Amino acid sequence: MRRKSSSVRSGRRGGKARTAAKALAARQNILLRWHPPGRDGVIPPAALIDGAWYIGDGRSAPIAYWDGVSETFHTLATNSWSDPIRYPEVTKRTVRLKQERHVGAGGTFAPRRILSSAA
Repeated sequence: MRRKSSSVRSGRRGGKARTAAKALAARQNILLRWHPPGRDGVIPPAALIDGAWYIGDGRSAPIAYWDGVSETFHTLATNSWSDPIRYPEVTKRTVRLKQERHVGAGGTFAPRRILSSAA
C-alpha cells in the first residue's frame, strides 16, 4: 500500500497554489509589517476627501493622494538601482507612481492627517 505525502495528509498546499488561508496570511503580514499594533488614529475611508493629500504610514511613501473614484492612494516611489544586472552600482534614479489601498480595506497605506484638500 502506498503512503500519502505529509502535505496531502495535513491538507496543506504549497508552492503556487492560491488558497484563502494564504491570502489571509499575506494580508495579516502586511498589516503587521507596515502598520504595527498600538498606532491608532487612522482616518476611515468614508471620511477621506477625493483629491486630497494625506500624511500617514505607507509601504512606499509617507504622503499620498486619495483618489475617491478608484478608492486608492497614489504615492511616488523612488528607486536608485533600477537595473538588477548592474546592482550594486548606483544607476539613474527612477520615480514611479504607485497605488496603495486603504489599510482598512486590506491595503498598505494608513492616513493619519490631511495635508491639503482639493480646491
